[in-house]
Amino acid sequence: MKFIVDRDILLSALSVVEKFVPSKSPITLLSGIRFIASPDYLSLSATDLDMGIEHKIPVVDTSDDSIKILETGSKVFPARIFSEIARKMPMGEVMFSCSDGRVEINAGNFSMTLPYFESEDFPEITRDELSPAMNFSQKLFKNMIKQTIFARAEESTSRPQLTGILVECRQNTLNMVALDGFRIAWRKENLEKDSSVVNADFSLIIPGRTLMEVSRIFGDGEESFTLYAGKNRVEFRTESTVISSRLLEGNFIDYEQVTRVEPKTIVDIDVDSIFSAIDRGLTLAREGSKNNLIRFRISDGLVEVSAETEMGSLCDRMQCQKEGDDLLIAFNARFLMDALRSIETPDVHLTFSGESGPCIMRPKGAQNHVNFVLPVKIRGEDY
Repeated sequence: MKFIVDRDILLSALSVVEKFVPSKSPITLLSGIRFIASPDYLSLSATDLDMGIEHKIPVVDTSDDSIKILETGSKVFPARIFSEIARKMPMGEVMFSCSDGRVEINAGNFSMTLPYFESEDFPEITRDELSPAMNFSQKLFKNMIKQTIFARAEESTSRPQLTGILVECRQNTLNMVALDGFRIAWRKENLEKDSSVVNADFSLIIPGRTLMEVSRIFGDGEESFTLYAGKNRVEFRTESTVISSRLLEGNFIDYEQVTRVEPKTIVDIDVDSIFSAIDRGLTLAREGSKNNLIRFRISDGLVEVSAETEMGSLCDRMQCQKEGDDLLIAFNARFLMDALRSIETPDVHLTFSGESGPCIMRPKGAQNHVNFVLPVKIRGEDY
């Protein structure tokens, strides 16, 4: 195998795939990045078996000096040392020549050799048995991940399915849901009837780690991707990249039913104002031992945010539009702040169903984005 590639193009490709290389693995081959040089493209692949990636750099013009395939082949280069050295190479073209178990790398006046592995046993990233499920906007899917992923459970949970995000299509609506037992983040989008849904309805629990990488790699332009799904695997395919992942097993609660509550108190308030007040409250609340507890006292036209610990107390008052009953209720400040960060409108619509019921948070004027946060029970001494 022998090829020439521009250093900056190489670094861009490495930045896409290197996070899929496991930091530790009993399988030596997985500690490397597989390079495939073909007449039409140069591809880089990495996997930890749970998730993997293949990224292709097309050879669009043989007269273009940015990439030249001189001899086709496939080898696995050691990822950690190679990636670190690549960032320190001089600018310009880099030549790779493989023979007798070593790859020689030349860039300007710089040269080095590294061992390589044969690639015959390197796991394939794509699976033929998967079927197309959906074609969708990269930018919009990326934004949906951002607005839900914070609510997933920690990896230490006894319910591993909650470390993932539910991605499901029902009745021509794409739903993305994350929850951890204390809160729910739910985002939905109507799909275009002509081309968005390729197959029937589906329901997939995708690991949060996978979707974090998808969000990092997906673009912010008009590009789309195709979702492929099977019994226990899923793939995200773009024009140049395939991301493959295992699926999580288990069930999610009926999020539609849970987020449907009887409103007793309704508040419309400026997002920045309430976020800043909660942030100030958290500064004090986190010094105590009450789960970052802050209190809301809601009355006509006013929301009072307060916190009290052994160190001191504080109180913030903000104007609001309020309907229904007055209310005293407490929450974990971090949960509210995470939800408020995902709101993209100037004002937020808050619905409460009493002092022991959840807060249902929606962007004002929007129905396709819901946050559900359970309150913290207030003891007598917390009043």
